[in-house]
Amino acid sequence: MTVVSPTSTSSNSVRSNHFGGSGNNNNNNNKTRCIHAITKEEDNSVLSLATSKKYLFSGSQGSKIHVWSLDTFELVTVLEGHHGSVLGLNISSNQQWLFSCSGDGTVRVWNIDKLKCDRIIHSCHDVGDIFSIVFTRNQLLFFGCQNTSIQWYDFNEKSTSESSGFTNNNKNCQKNQFFKLFHDLGLHSSKQFIQEEKHVIQCVIRANNVYSNAHDGYIYCMTYAYDIPNLAGEVLVTGSGDGNIKIWSIQPNKTLKQHQTLTGGDPDRGILSLAVSDEGYLFCGVQGGLVQIWDLETYQMIKSVVAHTDDVLSVIANHSGFISASADGSIKFWNEAFNLLETVDEYNGIILSMAQSNDYLITGSSDHSIKIWNVAASTTTETFGIYMEPYLNNLINANNPNDLLLNILEKWISIRTVSGQPHYLEECRRGAKYIKNVMQQLGATSQLIPSIAGKNPLIYAKFFANQLTTRAFTPNHNDKIQQKAPTVLFYGHYDVMAVENEKEEWLNDPFKLSGLNGYLYGRGTSDNKGPIVSTLIAVHELFRDCLLDVNVIFLIEGEEECGSNGFLEAITNHQDLFEDIDLILLSNSYWLGEDTPCITYGLRGVVRADITISNGLPNLHSGVEGGAVSEPLIDLVHVLGKFVDSQKRVLIPDFYEDVLPVTVAEELLYEPIIDWIQSSKSLPLPKSRSQHSCVTSSSLNTDTFSDDDDESSGSCISADQSREQIKNQLMSKWRFPTLTVHKIDVSIGNPTIISNAVTATISMRIVPNQEISDICNNLKLYAYQIFNQLRSDNQIQIDIQSSADYWLGNPDSKYFKAAELAIENEWQMKPLYIREGGSIPAVRWLEKFCKAPAIHIPFGQSSDQAHLPNERIRLHNLHAGRRIIKSLLRDI
Repeated sequence: MTVVSPTSTSSNSVRSNHFGGSGNNNNNNNKTRCIHAITKEEDNSVLSLATSKKYLFSGSQGSKIHVWSLDTFELVTVLEGHHGSVLGLNISSNQQWLFSCSGDGTVRVWNIDKLKCDRIIHSCHDVGDIFSIVFTRNQLLFFGCQNTSIQWYDFNEKSTSESSGFTNNNKNCQKNQFFKLFHDLGLHSSKQFIQEEKHVIQCVIRANNVYSNAHDGYIYCMTYAYDIPNLAGEVLVTGSGDGNIKIWSIQPNKTLKQHQTLTGGDPDRGILSLAVSDEGYLFCGVQGGLVQIWDLETYQMIKSVVAHTDDVLSVIANHSGFISASADGSIKFWNEAFNLLETVDEYNGIILSMAQSNDYLITGSSDHSIKIWNVAASTTTETFGIYMEPYLNNLINANNPNDLLLNILEKWISIRTVSGQPHYLEECRRGAKYIKNVMQQLGATSQLIPSIAGKNPLIYAKFFANQLTTRAFTPNHNDKIQQKAPTVLFYGHYDVMAVENEKEEWLNDPFKLSGLNGYLYGRGTSDNKGPIVSTLIAVHELFRDCLLDVNVIFLIEGEEECGSNGFLEAITNHQDLFEDIDLILLSNSYWLGEDTPCITYGLRGVVRADITISNGLPNLHSGVEGGAVSEPLIDLVHVLGKFVDSQKRVLIPDFYEDVLPVTVAEELLYEPIIDWIQSSKSLPLPKSRSQHSCVTSSSLNTDTFSDDDDESSGSCISADQSREQIKNQLMSKWRFPTLTVHKIDVSIGNPTIISNAVTATISMRIVPNQEISDICNNLKLYAYQIFNQLRSDNQIQIDIQSSADYWLGNPDSKYFKAAELAIENEWQMKPLYIREGGSIPAVRWLEKFCKAPAIHIPFGQSSDQAHLPNERIRLHNLHAGRRIIKSLLRDI
């Protein structure tokens, strides 16, 4: 959760761009305009608003409901009957009934056609003011009360009865300053006894239709939704003066069941207004000026916006963003990234209510006026585009797999799911929701798994086998037995690398899918959205054709490019979703070249560390103090110089002790690779290659010892080298441990200054069977030993920043052999078995957690340019990968 202030606010109407910058104040075409104002003759504030197709209804402080024509904005009539302020209005979906709640403790039902009161609903006990009201599709009318109860009336019941069983037990009732506002406005309610009215049905709430003490404070607001994420059917959401939001499931037997409590953290800040968007976001207006934004998929507060300087009395979900109105007299428009678009500040009083009708926004104020705003242009012209659709209508109607792949990938690429940068958090979440909804439409059950605070959610989707059991034969092939369908877990990531520093080098917009000469270009096409979508379509086609004999789970994370922060915690907290896994499958790297397929069976692990040497002195001038002090940089050079010898061998004691020896079987796997290299003569490799943050590509001209984000020409492997030279060089890149010094930072970059602190960033690539804990301990002991020999006045500190375990598969296992066969059938050649120098933190951890083996099938070619400008993947490879996955899933 983040708390942010809007980047631009001012008086009058000011529009900001997508990214929070200020708009042009002179661009009047983009301004929200007040096209009509209604000033009531009566000196009463407008507390509530609702609209039907024909009418605008406004509830007043003076107990009346005014009815206005939406065509002419003229007064049609005034509905009278309440004896207290009209605090809430709601209209049935069929436009036949208007419901009003009041400070007099009653609810009235009005016939919209006749504009007359049809019935009065009384509580069975004194509830105080009734603040909020909603009507559901199943004919239930819910209202929230001052005495902290939720009550409801069932219109399907043919009769009502009185009850004296309800007692007012609100000793823990949380009062707050919200009522001071109403008192200052003279909005305190009247508690007059209501005489029976002719032709009006008198109804009483049944005792079993009362949920006492639903909150610890007054229930100021409620909203109704249907089929929100993770909760099917009718849903009631309530907000209270206790600072909590509660989500209730409306049961088939017409009762309430509490499903979730969302706590904003400050019980002194009451929840005053609520709105739910189609995309599953809950917007909460809070005392003091905040708007809390909750993701109903994960029940996480993803943002708390300092929206106003006073209480937020009304919020409306608008397209993919929201509109907020406040006691500070301003209206604010927010886009789908929850950045401020526009501020309208044309009121002299408090904005108490809002409603929408087609292209109109309608507001009511304490200055006794109603204003109608034309907001069509201002709220639709600056959206991010088609990828913000919460659901993909008729997606599965694209029977052509190429159309389906391009349709999904085009929208997903356009969502900038860049991890590690806070201003992309909301867009990453939208990207996760998008593909989760795609998976659901293609036949999976899907959900988001929340990560740790401030990190992107994970996507979980499961396709169930068409038959939950599969038939197998006993060894004598005579007797059939029943087996439980195996489960395959596919792992991938939806986050991508940023492009801000390389935009000029792209041929086209990196977040707009483009095709050229059989390749798809765009950030994420190869790493890793393209392979994910290809695999997803493969599983969908098997499922659609009733040929899916295995369960398939998709686990797609959003922090892989940043070290998979929060991944372990999220999976551990949802371990019941990952039971009985038989195989882990991923496609997150590339071939050695352009035309020969590969299978990856090993990855090195990595330990990243910072070594800092410093003193307590200020930065000193070298001409004055040079030679008189122990210089941190010189000490650091001495320490680093003892880590690796001239033969590139790491000097840390016992560094190689646990490294598995090379076996004859392993050496045999290098023979086809050497044959391929020597037959290639000149290798058609690109000038620069990606250093994948988690998978360092095994391109033959890439130095995998370099930092992940560097481009390096590396040491070339030539076809003219001997077979032994080629093998040794490949092994040094893939299967032996290394130590690399990436950079040295100094406290000040002045060439005449002695820095008082210097930090070196190093990494160690580890291999089977090295233990991370042993490597870290030996590094520290060895560094301390070298430093102590210097007899320096400085101090040394070693911080382990991150680590990831190695992974080594078994190429002789049935799963690797099945993958090999599927690849050979598709490409008409045997794949090369390769290892890689980089690391994917999740793979080995998933193997241990799921107690299942992993196989890694790269889809991309060596020229895919992942992490670099003009990232691409060949469309033919995506379709070939889809067919390979289908074949593999049929055979295992």
